[in-house]
Amino acid sequence: MANIIVSGAGSSEVNGTYVDTGELSGNRPVYENNANSDIQLDGLMIWVIVNVSTGFVYYFSNDNVATPDLCTTWEVYDGEPPVPTVTKEVTGIPKHFLYYARMRGN
Repeated sequence: MANIIVSGAGSSEVNGTYVDTGELSGNRPVYENNANSDIQLDGLMIWVIVNVSTGFVYYFSNDNVATPDLCTTWEVYDGEPPVPTVTKEVTGIPKHFLYYARMRGN
């Protein structure tokens, strides 16, 4: 699975790269923050960005999708606005190739 990037969140501690733990929660992968493994992306019932040690839920999405990068709507729960942007990490392809591909409409 690809890593997930969380950026732009008002609660800056959740920003960063999340890696697949190899565990499933509700048939969806669980991702943990590289800098703090207590902060996870979990999709048991809905997608949440949560501190698993404290139970503190920062943000959530009700989108019923397989991975959190496919969520189109994130909402603040107990975190600080603004909500984060959640994307899949692109590796192995230089960014300038992606730019030119977008310019060509690919």
